Amino acid sequence: MLVRFWGTRGSIATPGPTTVRYGGNTSCVEVRPDDGTVIVIDCGTGAHALGQALIDAGKARTGHILISHTHWDHIQGLPFFGPLFDAENEWHIYGPRGLGQPLRDVLAGQMDYAYFPVALNAFAANVHFHEIVEGAFSIGDTRITTHYLNHPALTVGYRIEADGASLVYASDHEPHSTDAGHGHAEVVEGGDAAHVEFIRDADFLIHDAQYTAEEYPDKVGWGHSTIEYAVDMAIAAGVKRVALYHHDPGRSDDAVDGLIEIARARAAAGSALEVFGAAEGETIALEGEEREGFAPFLPSSLVNPTDDLAKELVLIANVMAEDRDMLAAAAEADEIPILADASLETVKDMVRTGRASLVFLGDADGGDPLDYCRELRALQNADAEHQTPIIIVGDQGRVDIERGEEAGVTDWLTRPYSLQYARSRMRAWLMRSMFRWRKAPLPRDEEERLAAVHRLGLLDTEIEERFERHTRIATAALDVPIALITLVDRDRQWFKSHRGFDFSETPRDIGFCSHAILGDGPLVVGDALQDDRFAENPAVVGDPRVRFYAGIPLHTADGACVGAFCIVDRKPRTLNAAQLKMLQDIARLVEEELEPGAAVKAAS
Repeated sequence: MLVRFWGTRGSIATPGPTTVRYGGNTSCVEVRPDDGTVIVIDCGTGAHALGQALIDAGKARTGHILISHTHWDHIQGLPFFGPLFDAENEWHIYGPRGLGQPLRDVLAGQMDYAYFPVALNAFAANVHFHEIVEGAFSIGDTRITTHYLNHPALTVGYRIEADGASLVYASDHEPHSTDAGHGHAEVVEGGDAAHVEFIRDADFLIHDAQYTAEEYPDKVGWGHSTIEYAVDMAIAAGVKRVALYHHDPGRSDDAVDGLIEIARARAAAGSALEVFGAAEGETIALEGEEREGFAPFLPSSLVNPTDDLAKELVLIANVMAEDRDMLAAAAEADEIPILADASLETVKDMVRTGRASLVFLGDADGGDPLDYCRELRALQNADAEHQTPIIIVGDQGRVDIERGEEAGVTDWLTRPYSLQYARSRMRAWLMRSMFRWRKAPLPRDEEERLAAVHRLGLLDTEIEERFERHTRIATAALDVPIALITLVDRDRQWFKSHRGFDFSETPRDIGFCSHAILGDGPLVVGDALQDDRFAENPAVVGDPRVRFYAGIPLHTADGACVGAFCIVDRKPRTLNAAQLKMLQDIARLVEEELEPGAAVKAAS
């Protein structure tokens, strides 16, 4: 994976004789995995030269732009990015969804007639806009994980994993703890602990380092890191190399040199961390090691909310006064309706009737919030169209993931946290509850089930006729364009046979088969656009545009559910009783092929 810097400066472009070595253009980084995919992170003024280079090299036809946030120094190069003005090109733009305005409209704002002579609709390329929250998605063989950063505008960091290597881009991020910003936090907690986990074991970290600890007292709330913080977080996370980035526009090359020396001395005091300053034009080659898939399993970050956050209702119950005031301020800042001191009985009533959009629970009365969560979940049918997100507020040391999952906890908000952090998390939780598709919950026997999948020895094996014949028969007999034999792995669904599909796997969280394995009977979706489990699923609203699905769970001889045999169509349809029976019969034949020795028998 190749990484090249096209813009490293923060806030405003500063070209001139004193910024030649580190560069004067604002944020823009090119990432090129081994498969040739073009990924651009941020579109500051450096994007102009990158666009011309892509055109000259004939690499501008398709690509992906990841926007961290929509402040000008990260999007100002977008109207000057040449590949967007060629009708033969296709580009995808990803960025965090704000409140009230879709991403497309926010980006169009800087191209308003009052500021710029060319409007957004002048882009001749086929441009797709994707709004994101925290989670993960894939571009080809590249996995991208998103994580909210601490900045006055809604901002995400990107973790890019490809070719066995990992790159993290964390620009425009302020320490959650002022002690950490000053460079003397002995314990990493709360939001800073979450930040460490996001950058954990990265091969290469590009991190905001606009200020020094000495400057930080005058910059609190501005949304940027200190060099001390960037180094400390990288060391805590076991990062191999860090590029200090988003250089202050007031610093000359010589001044940046001085800061790099300070950072290197800090890193050398007890770590093997390599530190350098991001320099415009520099290319870094990342060589990773062979890894087993991606972990942990994360919900998709691609969202398409169907409503307005101002119509949602947040309930806060039984939390400490300080937490209540912080959460109320976060909701009020974004004009989200809130009951800041709801009783548990009120929460139960609103969850039961479906009027609650998001619930925060604490332990202010000394009780166990997990018990309260369990009571709330008992009021909702497990198959209900919408499961109210329930967030437990408390100390980091009291987080119990296993008990939380059993009780139905959606997520945890751990102290200490900032107002901005609370706002960004609240937005993400609400937007996830608004969009019309849900990732399938994990089966209760997930680890045993995964062990059975791997015992089959079929994952990532070559095409075999003994499986191909079944998908071939199904497409012909049931008159559908697509038939699949799916094995559901930890974070993907992999197709042993994929007739009608051009790819061999998809992320698990968008997979219909991930739902099919939850039951013993058929899962039939006549029209995905009319089903709240799937209507906004990326596989429905985008390629391959699934409208109809029918899947039969596949079991091994000892009863473990390892995947599904399914048929798919791009138009709504139904199956009659005879057709459904045929699909089940073929699935039983596929199960016979799963057993040990089946391949030898087929060959003989």
